[in-house]
Amino acid sequence: MLTSLRVRDLAVLEDVEVVFAEGLTVLTGETGAGKSLVVDALTLLAGGRADPALVRAGAERLVVEGAFDCDDPEARAALAEAGLLEEGRSGPFEVVVRREIAAGGKGRLLVNGSPAALKTLQEIAPRLLVLHGQAEARDLLDPDAPRELLDRFAALEEGAEATAAQFREFLGRERELSRLGDAAKDRVQRLELLDFQIGEIDAVKPREGEDAEISSERKRLASVERIGKLLSEASAALEDDERGALRAAGAARSALHSLEEIDSSYAARSATLADAIERLKEVAFETSRDLESLEADPARAAFVAERLDALAKLKRKYGATLSDVLERRASLGKERDELTDLEGAVKRAEEAVEKAFSTYRRVALELSAAREAAAPRLGRAVEAHLRDLAFLKSSFSAVVTRREEAASRFTAGGGRVSFGARGIDQVEFAFAPNPGEPARPLQKIASGGELSRVQLALAAALAAEEADSEEGAPSHRSGPVRTFVFDEVDAGVSGATAEAVGRKLRGLAGREQILVVTHLAQVAAAGERHFSVSKEATKGRTRTRVEALDDAGRVEAVAALLAGASVGEAARAQARQLLGAFLPGKGRLRPSGRTG
Repeated sequence: MLTSLRVRDLAVLEDVEVVFAEGLTVLTGETGAGKSLVVDALTLLAGGRADPALVRAGAERLVVEGAFDCDDPEARAALAEAGLLEEGRSGPFEVVVRREIAAGGKGRLLVNGSPAALKTLQEIAPRLLVLHGQAEARDLLDPDAPRELLDRFAALEEGAEATAAQFREFLGRERELSRLGDAAKDRVQRLELLDFQIGEIDAVKPREGEDAEISSERKRLASVERIGKLLSEASAALEDDERGALRAAGAARSALHSLEEIDSSYAARSATLADAIERLKEVAFETSRDLESLEADPARAAFVAERLDALAKLKRKYGATLSDVLERRASLGKERDELTDLEGAVKRAEEAVEKAFSTYRRVALELSAAREAAAPRLGRAVEAHLRDLAFLKSSFSAVVTRREEAASRFTAGGGRVSFGARGIDQVEFAFAPNPGEPARPLQKIASGGELSRVQLALAAALAAEEADSEEGAPSHRSGPVRTFVFDEVDAGVSGATAEAVGRKLRGLAGREQILVVTHLAQVAAAGERHFSVSKEATKGRTRTRVEALDDAGRVEAVAALLAGASVGEAARAQARQLLGAFLPGKGRLRPSGRTG
């Protein structure tokens, strides 16, 4: 459930903070007041695309922050996996999503105060927030939408994903078989090339990291003269009879030893210097030894140069590093073994294809059977909600079909059918708004207002299915979606139909938190809380205000929706009547203690 929303510098929303509560909340205001910007802010919280054009003129960035109370196990698991929620916790938890978009286009996302990937937000957002607007209503006409909604209604998302994953596995096995078929065409020539390349690598016998070792040795061999000079200088500085460090340190040690006989406090200093002299002697010995053993080795230098050259040639042909060269050698060897026994490789690949297809066919048929079983249940559920929305005798159905394809290898129902990542089904919504009319595909019959009500009925059916699942009914929905946002879902309706939409939204709010942007008085009156969105101009700048209304303010707002700018007592009386219809008692307005 969305508990609070803070928006800063999003177009005319300069600095707005709104506190929300359970149930049905409505937002009203004149056209252009900024209601759509509130929806834009929620869209950003749902992982929507960031548009720098939304940044308020003169501001560096826009900020949207929303806090949610959540008890969804899948959201908890995703957040814990991403390191955004402490693991092992139980019970409800808070999710705070903050998005920042700079005027220059860069964005930043924080979840629970920590940087997060947009992919993580997009994964958890459907468990927190679902948007239903005119764009989403048009999405119902997308060919894939009915299948996706049916899968969601019947909790078949995991089965659909398993089918898609197995289809990808099948395609990969088919590609491998095709590759082997192509390899057979030039098998002899390819084997000759492989033998040559393998022989070229094996002749050098490279070791991983060898080039770095030899490069270091080559540098040393090329610097023999300079190394000898520096060793001589170091040895002389340490061991010279007159000015060497050892002679000077010995003289100092002798003096300190004499001082120690006079004053025992010099004993520690004398001991320290004695230890330093022993270390200097070790350094002098090692330096003299290196100087004596140092000699030029032209033969070794030549070998090192040739070896580096050979390794460089391998890297130019087979990889940027010796590690890449060795990986290529393994790959070439595997391919040679494969081509040497091509018939066996093809047979194994064919068996892998058949096994992958058999598994895919099984999960696709299981998914199809589940869809066919769930489709009538979805149709009945949507029809029931449509009756509440003034479609008293309409019909609605989810139709699951399969497309025949003569060349397909997938057989089902006695014929060959098309198949793919989504399985073998095509799902279509058929709708007849009036009795006596044949049901036709939704995109061919529904008007804008009808489409909005169908969308609301579908949302109500899905929400009811989720609620039943939580109560232990046969459904298997895994977690609640707590907040629904409806942006002018009442478009194209009026009068009694608008009242029906309001009642349906109020009923849906008994299970979920509902936020509604509306222009209709009948829908606004159904709200348990009411926010007014308005614009004001101050010092030459326009800003939008979002204000929680008390009972008197609600009467004025609903009356304005009824009468426009000229609100009179008749409009106020009608507004009180509409508001009273949704309250207990004798039509009296409830005190404004829960305006948020």
